[in-house]
Amino acid sequence: MSEFDVVSSTLAEQLMVEERPFQCHDRVFWRPYEAFVYVHDKYIDQQREAGLEINHPEIVRLAMYDVFCGRCSQRKPMREAIRADKYFLGGRHKKPDLLSVPPRTAREALLENWHRYAQCVAWTCADIVRNFTNDHLITSD
Repeated sequence: MSEFDVVSSTLAEQLMVEERPFQCHDRVFWRPYEAFVYVHDKYIDQQREAGLEINHPEIVRLAMYDVFCGRCSQRKPMREAIRADKYFLGGRHKKPDLLSVPPRTAREALLENWHRYAQCVAWTCADIVRNFTNDHLITSD
């Protein structure tokens, strides 16, 4: 089986997990998906204020990086989930199950563009994880 025949669900799971809060764009969020919606909408507002055409793929890319990289830097459980997933860097990334959240522009844009940016976000998160070599010394998070 080729490495690209395997699927990682870590990013999709981490998007919907609800645990201790993390900070993103000077706000505190319990669920990464809520942070994604906030950041997505904030970037859309910025593009509108600047009189630019809305670029949904670019907004999704920026919001995914902001949310996942921010959470990975702040939350040990996410770093542990990445370390435990042997397919995180070599496999495809399963889309998140967003059927339980209300339809909105951010949700649709994320689902439409997930495949474009999930692997790049995964590599960046893996680099962040490599900087936390002393996680085993942290007993509580």
